[in-house]
Amino acid sequence: MSLESDRTIRRYQSSTGVTVYKLPVEAFPSHFTNCYLVLDDCVTLIDAASGWADANEHLRARFDELQASFGEKIRLRDIKRLLITHGHIDHFGGVNFLLKESQATLGIHELDVSVLQNFKERLILSTKNLHLYLDRTGFSAERVKSLLEMNKWSKDWFQATPVNLTLREGPLDGSSFYVHHVPGHCPGEVCLQLHDLLFTGDHVLHRTTPNQSPEFITRYTGLGHYLDSLKKIGAVAGVRVGLGGHERDIADVPARAEAIRQFHEERLARALEICRAPKSLADVSRELFGKQSGYHVLLAILETGAHVEYLYERGHLVVANMDKVEQEYNPVLLYQAR
Repeated sequence: MSLESDRTIRRYQSSTGVTVYKLPVEAFPSHFTNCYLVLDDCVTLIDAASGWADANEHLRARFDELQASFGEKIRLRDIKRLLITHGHIDHFGGVNFLLKESQATLGIHELDVSVLQNFKERLILSTKNLHLYLDRTGFSAERVKSLLEMNKWSKDWFQATPVNLTLREGPLDGSSFYVHHVPGHCPGEVCLQLHDLLFTGDHVLHRTTPNQSPEFITRYTGLGHYLDSLKKIGAVAGVRVGLGGHERDIADVPARAEAIRQFHEERLARALEICRAPKSLADVSRELFGKQSGYHVLLAILETGAHVEYLYERGHLVVANMDKVEQEYNPVLLYQAR
C-alpha cells in the first residue's frame, strides 16, 4: 500500500486494552499526517496535522467518521491532552484550532517548546542559518533566494501559543505513556510508547527514509544524532507495532530502523566517493539525487549537507579551498576525501 492510498481510519488496542484510532488527515495536498486518538483515562490526541487550508475541517470530519463507522461519540471538545511528536508544521500546525475546540493540555519536547511558544523568533533564526548554509553550497543567488522562500511556505501564518506540558525522556506523569527522545530529524522528536504500541512520529516510517538536515542550521538535528536515535529506538523492548506519523504501520520497528541505518551508510559511502575530487555541496547533491525541481531541490541539498557534515566532522573529508575560506566571508566550500 502506498503513502497516497493509506487514508483509512484504523483501530488498535494496546496489550492493556487501551483503544487507539489512526486518523489520517490531509495536511497539505496529497500529503497525509497520521493523528492518533488514544482513549485512555485522559483522552489524548497525538499530533494536530498542519492547520493549513481544509486540514482542520478534515480532522473534524474524521471524528464524525469515528461515530458513523465505529460508534465512538468522542468529539474534539473531549480531547484533554494534545501531544506533539515534533516541531514540524505538518504535525503541529493545527494546535490553535484544537485548543480553541477543546482547551486541551498541550505538550511537546523541551527542545521544540520554542517552536510553538516563540514561533516567529525560531523561524527567523533558523532562516538566517539556512541562508548562511545555502550561500556555501555553490547555488546561484537567485536559486538561494527561491529556496529561502520555499522554506517559509505555509509557516509564517502560524500564531505562537503557550505550552503547558514539557515532554522529557521517561514516563509521562499522569499517563501510561513513556517518552523516548530521538533527536535528528527534529531536535525535539519523540517516540511515545503506550505499552506494546510505539508512536514513532517521523523518526521511523514504513516506507520513507525521513529527510535529514545539517546541525549547522539547527542544533540537535544532523545525521549523527539521527543514527544514534535509530539505534536507541531499535533497542526498545516490548513493541508489537510502530504507528508512524505518515504511511502504514511498521510491523517490525527494529528491522525498519536497521534498514534505514544501512540506507544512510550506503549514502555516506556514495558521498565520500563523489568527493574524491573537490566538490561543492551543490555538485554532490546533483550527483546523489540527479536533477530536482521545486521543493525537492531544498530537500536534496539539506540531505546532502547532513551526510557531508557527518563525514567532515569525523575526519573523512577536508575543505579543499581553505585559502579562499580564510580570505572571504562565507565562501562556497569545496569538500574532498582525505
